[in-house]
Amino acid sequence: MSDNNEKNLQDNEQQPTNEAIEKELEETVEPKSSLDLGKADPGIVTSAVPAAAGAAAPARSSSAVIVPWVIAVIAIAALVFVLIRNTSGGTSNEAIGQLDGYTINKTDFYDEMKDRVGEDQISALVDEIAQTKIIELESEKAGIKINDEDMKNEIENFKKAYGFETDEDMSAALTQAGFTLEDFKEKQIMPTLKIKLLFENKHPVTEEELKTYFEDKKDSTFATTPKEIKASHILVNTKEEAEAVLAELKGGKDFASLAKEKSQDPGSKAEGGDLGFFGRGVMNQRFETAAFALAKGETSEVVEADNGFHIIKITDIKEAVVPEYDTVKADVKKAYYEEKMGTEATTWLETLKKDRNYKNLVAKEPEAASPTASATASPEASPSAQ
Repeated sequence: MSDNNEKNLQDNEQQPTNEAIEKELEETVEPKSSLDLGKADPGIVTSAVPAAAGAAAPARSSSAVIVPWVIAVIAIAALVFVLIRNTSGGTSNEAIGQLDGYTINKTDFYDEMKDRVGEDQISALVDEIAQTKIIELESEKAGIKINDEDMKNEIENFKKAYGFETDEDMSAALTQAGFTLEDFKEKQIMPTLKIKLLFENKHPVTEEELKTYFEDKKDSTFATTPKEIKASHILVNTKEEAEAVLAELKGGKDFASLAKEKSQDPGSKAEGGDLGFFGRGVMNQRFETAAFALAKGETSEVVEADNGFHIIKITDIKEAVVPEYDTVKADVKKAYYEEKMGTEATTWLETLKKDRNYKNLVAKEPEAASPTASATASPEASPSAQ
């Protein structure tokens, strides 16, 4: 028996798991990869919910933002797809390279790939492949169709979320990563849309629920002009100092005069503590929460914040300008589902996998706790628990 044939025979005897893995992959994947940019869950691109209608998107203007992740995905996916692509009905012992007296087959390739990128990466990629296939099957079952308008809107969402001002900026980033816009539509936009539309199909929302969501979020999310407050403050270093200042204010002392005398904020002290108008997201969170809870003319108790102890007085308020629900209904529905997906999509996707009896055959089995460790951790074994 030649060295080459002997090696193939050994592979057949020793690699049943790899053949099972290959069979599973070949049944569930087409030769394509998924470009994911900052997703929280495999296969989901998380688009930014607009802070307000017409508000600017988060600044991420560099076209290079797409490149590092994409290159990493291409490197891993290319290895997998070369491994599993099979046009002649072969097995994991199908030759993919030859040299004198030796054949490189798919099993060799898989083992090398696993060593280079790690078992965790391989396992995660298998999960993503399975998820993509499950979404395709469930979408077909639900009769979900993606039209040109859906595709156009999703690309616009992507551009806004990642700071691409024009199609040319986005195309330049894709080209730098070795992809065309058509590649991106097929490998990223289409799978993302299928997940979103399937999620909406499985989680219908009523008009009343959307109106309630709008009422809850109208000032913070849907206002064309967000609420602003005008505040003055006195900043001191200790709680005792702040309580002493508050006592003087309650005794009738003028706020501006005390701010000029006592405040440790060099930026507002000379102005009697005046901070001018500001909206949410400008001040530190504890200061903001306390300030926005006050009515015009009201003075706070002592507020502990990141930079010291404050006494806050609201001197004016500009209420938010909020559009009518019917004029922003589409934006409300979009924001509702983005928020819902952010909290529920992971559990939902895991349920879909369970319903399809999905098993990751390359995932490591969790290590069972040793009897000794379990006994040590139990209340019965702990003297302090008696």
